[in-house]
Amino acid sequence: MEVSCSKCNGSAAVYLPYGDENLCKKHFAESLEKRVRRTVREFRMIEKGDSIGVAVSGGKDSVSMLYLLKDICDSMRVPLVALSVDEGIKGYREGTLKIAAENCRKLGVEHKILSFKKETGITVDEIAKKDERMRTCSYCGVFRRWILNKAAREMGLSKLAVGHNLDDAAQTVLMNFLRNEPFRLARFGPSGGVIGHELFVDRIKPLIRIPEREVAVYSIIKKMNIRFGRCPYAHEAFRNEVRVFLNDTEEKFPGTKFRVFNSFMSVRDALGGKFNTDETPMRCKECGELSSKEVCMRCHMLKELR
Repeated sequence: MEVSCSKCNGSAAVYLPYGDENLCKKHFAESLEKRVRRTVREFRMIEKGDSIGVAVSGGKDSVSMLYLLKDICDSMRVPLVALSVDEGIKGYREGTLKIAAENCRKLGVEHKILSFKKETGITVDEIAKKDERMRTCSYCGVFRRWILNKAAREMGLSKLAVGHNLDDAAQTVLMNFLRNEPFRLARFGPSGGVIGHELFVDRIKPLIRIPEREVAVYSIIKKMNIRFGRCPYAHEAFRNEVRVFLNDTEEKFPGTKFRVFNSFMSVRDALGGKFNTDETPMRCKECGELSSKEVCMRCHMLKELR
């Protein structure tokens, strides 16, 4: 039996269980775009005079965000540039970088590729071969953030957009509670960053209220050239365990991910007041980048690996 769209008489293509709503392709795409624009406005993610960098991996989240922000930035006459990081994951990253480049060419967006090997002297594949190490994702996350922040600042960008969706946000909230790291949550949110400093480029997360499944559907409806699938090292991460738990719970209790994120947002200011210390930021004595200690985490990790 064909189900009709809740907005028109057309055939429904997407069911949103948390809102008990059926939408056709047209109205689903319009709904998602409207929600992203609302999020960008609410948290003042993009303003006149900004220059925006977009972290583009070639996956559904980053490519969808690139398309959405291209439209928003064009309407505001705000320059946009795409940044991709080559972590050195053979058989995986080459394909996604190609897709990122193709989408940037299609949209007429400047594209810059940054290299783990060039910036840190080591690749993720090389890290994974080390006998005594932490989880591969721990190094990758720290190095990638360091590289993106440094490049964005050197390019004179005022904001760096990352493709974190609702699932990512809910996972982050749970992970930090489970690890008893409320001070990290105090720095987390839709926009901003770890600290206000000239060396740090503020992060923005335009997709933070969009479920991962909806981003995937949107990319398919819009016929984007993307690559589905996860990094071959993702199974090592604690985040993967939390992802499975949240997906199972969402299946049984639709809207769980929204409730986790909204619960965090309701106490975010209180967390900030309690755990955001007014520590004086400093330059790492090894690399000169922003750090809370004499040696930043990136340089500390590199020492351990060597």
